[in-house]
This record gives sequence, C-alpha cells and structure tokens, in this order.
Amino acid sequence: MAVNSALVRVAGTGEISLAPAGTLEPADATTPLPAAWSGLGLSTSDGVTVRRSVDKQGTEHWQQLTPARYIYQGQELTVASSFQESKAVVLGAYFGGLRFVETAQGSKKYRAEISSVPRSDVRALCVDWTDFISDTEVYHHRLFLPRAEVSETEDAQWSRSQENRWGMTFAALAPVGGSTVLGVWLTDDPAVLATPPALTATEPFSEETSK
Repeated sequence: MAVNSALVRVAGTGEISLAPAGTLEPADATTPLPAAWSGLGLSTSDGVTVRRSVDKQGTEHWQQLTPARYIYQGQELTVASSFQESKAVVLGAYFGGLRFVETAQGSKKYRAEISSVPRSDVRALCVDWTDFISDTEVYHHRLFLPRAEVSETEDAQWSRSQENRWGMTFAALAPVGGSTVLGVWLTDDPAVLATPPALTATEPFSEETSK
C-alpha cells in the first residue's frame, strides 16, 4: 500500500474569473490573468464545486446479463459557486448578460432591463486556487474552460440577516474548430505527475528543489 500524506492538497484560497469567449488560454498557473479577465470576487466558504459526469448506456444481450461495452451518450463538466459581491460581472452572469447603464450623464443613477427572452451568454472561465503548505511549498492550480455558460442559478434571497448571494453553475460547452479540448488544467504542483521528481542523496536541499 502506497500512502503519502505530503500529497494531500487543500484549496486554501482562490477565485473564479470570466472573460469574453475566445480569450486565449493563460500561459501557466501563476501568471496574473490579463485585463480581459474579470474576477467574480468573494464567494462563500464552501468554495467551488467541480463536477464531471458521463452519461453512458450498457449494451444488452440475449446470452449474458453483463454489458459487452458502453455507448457514450453525453458528458458534462460544471463549475459551481455562490458569490457574495453584487457587482457588474456577477449580476451580468446571473441574469444572462444583464448590463446597467447610467440613466443620464452624471446622474449616478443606473438602470438595467431583464429580458423576457433568454439569450446565450458564452464566456471563457478560469478557476484559480492556491495551496499554501509552507513558506517554501506553495502550489497553484488553474482550471481553464475556453467556452462556458451559466446552466443553473440558485434562488437569490435578499434579507437583513445575510449578505446577498448569487449561486451559479457554469457548464463547459463543446469546443469549436474541430478541437476536442473541453478544459485545461494548469499547475506547478509536481504531485500531478505519474512519477514525481524526487531528491537524490547528492542533491542539496534548497527552496527551489523543495517545490
């Protein structure tokens, strides 16, 4: 039995960000996202829920009860969180592209229309999270979805006993242009390798080799 407690990871902090559909994949997991990206800000302590489901149906046979193979009928990759900041990017995503505009120049009064006709609002999405294990062991992870759209919203309750919360589930959409890439996971964590690099007896310990 191979167990290694040093490989346990905790998403200590992070954020979900959105950008226009077609925004290029980030270079890596640590470079700050460029100006095209807008962070959705604070979310509840539940963090982010990533869900992958594959819908498949087993073949049925006269001679045996066990399927001989499975026929794949669908796949879904979703990212869900409950956001606590009531700002443009959050409200726009929750209401399917909602945009506030000033009613008159300099009035500091704003208005938005909620359409009776739902429309597509495709975005690029990034989920960033960091695990601070120690001063010399910090790992970054970034999940990039080139095309995603809000597939489900939670009820938003406004009351004096709790901050406004905007619960949303983003679903990855099929890639375009013949690509088969639904999402990309970027990280600097060597634990994801099948054979992680290890220190040798002659290799001196340093901050660089401890990562």
